[in-house]
Amino acid sequence: MTHSEVTIQITSTSLPSTPAWMGEVAAFAQVLTHTGILKAIQDQVRFVRARFGTYDLIDFVAVLIGYALSDKSTLLAFYERLAPFAEPFMALFGRNQLPHRSTLSRFFAALDQNTVESLRTLFQEDLLARKPFASPGGVFDRTGEQWIVVDVDGTRQAARQRALPQMESLPTAYRRFDAVCAPGYLGRKRGEVVRTRTVILQAHTHQFLGTFGGPGNGNYRGELVRAIGVITSYAAKLELSPASVLLRLDGLYGDAAPLLDVLTAGLGVIARSRDYSLLDLEIVKQVLVRAPDQVRTHPESGMTRALYDCESVSLTPTGPQVRLVVATHAATSPPPKIGVERDGTVYELFVSTLPSPAFTSSDVLDLYLHRGSFETVRADEDVEQNADR
Repeated sequence: MTHSEVTIQITSTSLPSTPAWMGEVAAFAQVLTHTGILKAIQDQVRFVRARFGTYDLIDFVAVLIGYALSDKSTLLAFYERLAPFAEPFMALFGRNQLPHRSTLSRFFAALDQNTVESLRTLFQEDLLARKPFASPGGVFDRTGEQWIVVDVDGTRQAARQRALPQMESLPTAYRRFDAVCAPGYLGRKRGEVVRTRTVILQAHTHQFLGTFGGPGNGNYRGELVRAIGVITSYAAKLELSPASVLLRLDGLYGDAAPLLDVLTAGLGVIARSRDYSLLDLEIVKQVLVRAPDQVRTHPESGMTRALYDCESVSLTPTGPQVRLVVATHAATSPPPKIGVERDGTVYELFVSTLPSPAFTSSDVLDLYLHRGSFETVRADEDVEQNADR
């Protein structure tokens, strides 16, 4: 067994150690160079502004890539750790000068949406052009058919707004967050503004297929339509049937209109519905008076749900037909955080295009309630830098 070398420094001269994440940055930069993405950014993405100085768009992209791969929670900490290695860091991307933090801030302020979309399109084209995995994975139903699950979800990040001085001797105050955030509340005491980000995650390979952001609650339906376009292209590239690609959506998309967007595109769906008027349909009432089709106990929370399977229910008065699984449990504390309470019973609705008996009602519930591991991936991904900084 060989032992690694140990270096002992006995002088007062500063000798910073190489950041632990520099190796990952080097590997990432090598991949981007080998696949031609760095050159494509320089040749195809144009961002013109006055007094751009000695920097180009690729310089700022390199900084953001390094920041994303580092373990630092703020740009200040990232720049302080990178300072002794600024030149070799930029050399990894074929550049020779690290932009100052203030220059990066001015770049963000001037960056327009067209440039952002150009970068997004370039990375999405590269994602679809290559197959990093031998198989896209999938879930196999009870008849042996394969389904690909894609999670589309919006997360909200709050930034506190501190009081600004209002004096005649001072210029009019403004906030940099005004352009990207809108008023909202996530349970904290101080004034907040909120930004929503919608992320597309391939649940089996854990590939992030896209991300879209907007101030406040965002344009969730518009972002869903954009996500459908990305997922449709992904399915076509892998020669998958759109109906076998299953979009998992939470209650934000639980109305008829967003679900119709998915069904019109020919994609499959499994979603938590918030249209509780479906409980008043005669066909649903007839199912609810019978004994439950299955009783399911969640392995982690211990909650027991009685499941009622309605195999064909009209999503709207004019269609289309979808499968509705109604999960019920006794109310414990009013009002319930999820679902609707009626006569001491909480009702949760799950809409899907999954066929029966290929998927039992218990299978539908398990597939939605994070048994595919995408919830844990999203939880890790949601640990971000503090927007207050």
